[in-house]
Amino acid sequence: MPSLDPQAINGTVGLRITDAIYDTLVREDLSATTKEATEIEPFLAEKWTVSADATSYVFTIREGVTFQDGTPLNAEAVHKNFERLLNPDASFYSRTAAANMGFLTRWIGRTEATSDRDLTITLKAPFVELPRLLKDRRMGIISPTALDQMTEEELATHPVGTGPFMTTGVTPGESIRLQRFDNYWRGEPKLESIVFVTIQDPGSMATAMQTRQVDVILSAGAQQITQLSNDEGVTVQYPDAANQYFIRLNTKSGPTANKDVRQALNFAINREALATATDGQARPLHGSLPSGNTLWQSDSEEIYSHNPDRARELLAAAGYSDGFSMKLLAPSAGPGFSQSKQIMALVQQDLASVGVNLSVEYMDFTTLVATEGPGYTDGVAGSYNGWTTGADNAYWLETMFSPTLVPPAGVNRGWYVNDQVGAMFGEARGTVDENARRDLYRKAVRQIDEDAPWIFLYQDRLPRMYVTDVQGINENPSAFVDYAVVSK
Repeated sequence: MPSLDPQAINGTVGLRITDAIYDTLVREDLSATTKEATEIEPFLAEKWTVSADATSYVFTIREGVTFQDGTPLNAEAVHKNFERLLNPDASFYSRTAAANMGFLTRWIGRTEATSDRDLTITLKAPFVELPRLLKDRRMGIISPTALDQMTEEELATHPVGTGPFMTTGVTPGESIRLQRFDNYWRGEPKLESIVFVTIQDPGSMATAMQTRQVDVILSAGAQQITQLSNDEGVTVQYPDAANQYFIRLNTKSGPTANKDVRQALNFAINREALATATDGQARPLHGSLPSGNTLWQSDSEEIYSHNPDRARELLAAAGYSDGFSMKLLAPSAGPGFSQSKQIMALVQQDLASVGVNLSVEYMDFTTLVATEGPGYTDGVAGSYNGWTTGADNAYWLETMFSPTLVPPAGVNRGWYVNDQVGAMFGEARGTVDENARRDLYRKAVRQIDEDAPWIFLYQDRLPRMYVTDVQGINENPSAFVDYAVVSK
């Protein structure tokens, strides 16, 4: 089971749990049924204003909200959460959380509770898309009393937020039990309790739903969908949230340090075959930008079609006409990776057709993240992974590809550095005009795609399944559901 400290974790699996316990200042509209990107709406902050130069934001904190331990929510409580990430001298400062939230806090100069309800965030440079980052579930607001009284280890298992549910028990490796928070500020949640359970085997998970031991599968795989396809009491939903599954490449050492090689690997992949293998659960992605991102356009150019001949030409130009061998890391299973070995077998087959011998080292997902976290070492050409959190906004590109966010500063674990791309990000970030800002980001996208720091694979449609007597799960492009309104 993941940590329940939202500011210290990565990955949609854990954040889907903490999302029932914590609230953010702003949130996407989960009440809509749509395939379009949903609007950002006030949440713990009832409104906000921004200065003309986009360097100062004032968030007005909602009245009448209490944390699950009875502590009232105010601007000082929110300020304390930022101090946990920004101020190493604070007794409750978390090095782990600070590193994890660097994608956001790197732009913040300071925060201040300028009144009981007003929180002022002063930035180091203009940043128009700050509110979109604040909806990231990693920015769940923690009780200031808990920050004062608990260690990081205690917070990981005894979370205290303002959300609709609170923990009543954690059984490591098995389950997390949540109970309704009766004083929830949006009104009493419709469910009395939620139990999150761990089931590693995809077939066993489907059987658990078939026998109604499980009501909802938040991240369903092709096997579960096939196994339950004739069950009229089960609904399959396709949120089609922005995400990207990829092989991040080591751009610093080995053959993959050569751009021609990286482009060749992209041309070698038959993405349509990958999508077919998932029974329609995935859509081919030919570049760095997923659909659902605010920059995505339906007529976006598909740079990397399946073209083995072009792949061989590029390998020859790079001095590898006889091919080479490379090693990748990959998750052995887990949510979003139930077909990991099948996908990687197809990738091996495609690369072998152009002379590249691929070996794969499988490990559980937690071990994979810990292994790749410090950045790839010599001898490791990259890893197969996926990313959903934040992928709907333009700044996600900077999180993934910024030259200043290589380890330990960020998650650019393949050491991709292009200072031109970094300059484009900087200019776009501070451009107030929306059309001009998007043009700058799209220019960066074209350069990233040309540099090919990843093998771009596919976009998961992120299907979820639930028994039909469960109500309130709306179909929209978000990986999250509104637990407060779900009923059974």
